[in-house]
Amino acid sequence: MRSNFLLSLSLVGLLAAGCNNAPAPAAQASAEVKAAELKPAEVKVAAVEPAKAADAEEEGCIYKDAKADKHDEADCPHGGGEHGDAAGTATPGHYGAAFALKEAKPLGQVLASAKDGLKDPVQVSGEVESVCQKKGCWLVVKDGEAQARILMKDHAFTVPMDTKGKPVVVEGTLEARTFNEAQVKHLEKDAGKDPAAVAGERTEYVLTATGIELKNS
Repeated sequence: MRSNFLLSLSLVGLLAAGCNNAPAPAAQASAEVKAAELKPAEVKVAAVEPAKAADAEEEGCIYKDAKADKHDEADCPHGGGEHGDAAGTATPGHYGAAFALKEAKPLGQVLASAKDGLKDPVQVSGEVESVCQKKGCWLVVKDGEAQARILMKDHAFTVPMDTKGKPVVVEGTLEARTFNEAQVKHLEKDAGKDPAAVAGERTEYVLTATGIELKNS
């Protein structure tokens, strides 16, 4: 009888302990729900940051105007094509389409007679002054004191980034273009310079190239 009485007391103790611990699972579930409620907010905040970065990048995109309504930030400002010799030219160091004009003129001579809005194709010669150091999607060509920025038509190709100082021939259309401050800073950054060192807009001659030929390549 005594053993049965002790067994009964043990069972009562276990049941009492179980009752005292019953709220614990509910508290744990509540904590899990709260954690789950916080996760979407955290994800939402994280997703905003890349969007802000993309907006800032697009603001300084030099190719944005050219693409208008079909602008894709992934193409900006570093072009959509890859560098490589143009098919069918059989000319080392030639990028883009084959030349249509037969003779190149010094860049300085062409700029001296150029007028704003000039759209006729030209073929100019000069020396590479600088190249975009992110993908080679633009370069600056100089001839004495004269210089022009070269952009690739339709983002169709790029050039190697180690071409500074090389003689070059470029064919395309020439015009004067004003870059806003965001674009000027973006260009400085792409050139490996300090964007904080420049301010304000800048007007340059821009040659939209269909083909580029780097000499000594």
